[in-house]
Amino acid sequence: MLLQTACLVHVVDGDLPTRSTLARALGAVGIACRVHSTGADALSVLGTGSACLVIRNDLPDMTAQELMSEAALHGHDLPVLVITEQGDVDAAVGAMKAGAVDCLAHPFQTATFLERVRACLASENPQAQQRDRGRDAARRLTLLSRRESEVLRLIVEGKQSKTIAWELGISIKTVEVHRARIMEKTGCRSIVGLGRLWEAAEMLRARSQRWFVPSAASLSAALSVPVGVAAP
Repeated sequence: MLLQTACLVHVVDGDLPTRSTLARALGAVGIACRVHSTGADALSVLGTGSACLVIRNDLPDMTAQELMSEAALHGHDLPVLVITEQGDVDAAVGAMKAGAVDCLAHPFQTATFLERVRACLASENPQAQQRDRGRDAARRLTLLSRRESEVLRLIVEGKQSKTIAWELGISIKTVEVHRARIMEKTGCRSIVGLGRLWEAAEMLRARSQRWFVPSAASLSAALSVPVGVAAP
């Protein structure tokens, strides 16, 4: 079996026997891991080497959804496997809506757990992809001048050149010049592309105030059987 020492899995579980069992299972197949009893403990050590989070839904200090949210706010958009209790459908649905890659109901076979972790490690986190798109959009929008940003805001609101010219007190020809420069600077080929670029930046801004994303104003001036009983 191939070793996966480059992958660091954080197991966050308030139950000592369970997290110890999961850590041994991961170690047996060459997957490096760190165990944590609370969400706060995990948050304090997450770093660039982290590859995946395995979170028990009900931790002593927070829920899995709260930990996922806090990790994202700190810039850690990792794929997440959430462990729920058997039959807790609401927790599973909530975790998936919050961005978890997968959910696994406890108790479960060790082999099933390892399979889900490998899938989690191989996945591309949708939240991270969205964040990256937002950052790229923000970077491109900051290339615009103040006037170009004003024109862009009106364009994404669906206004025509004649209306934009009237609202800004400039000629239609000048609006068209600004429009062409906006397309050139952002690399967009259509109004639809501009709209998507604007939306990606706005989603990132709304998601976290920790990352600077130009708003309109600033542009003007983001289920199974018992754990540990089966051999991997």
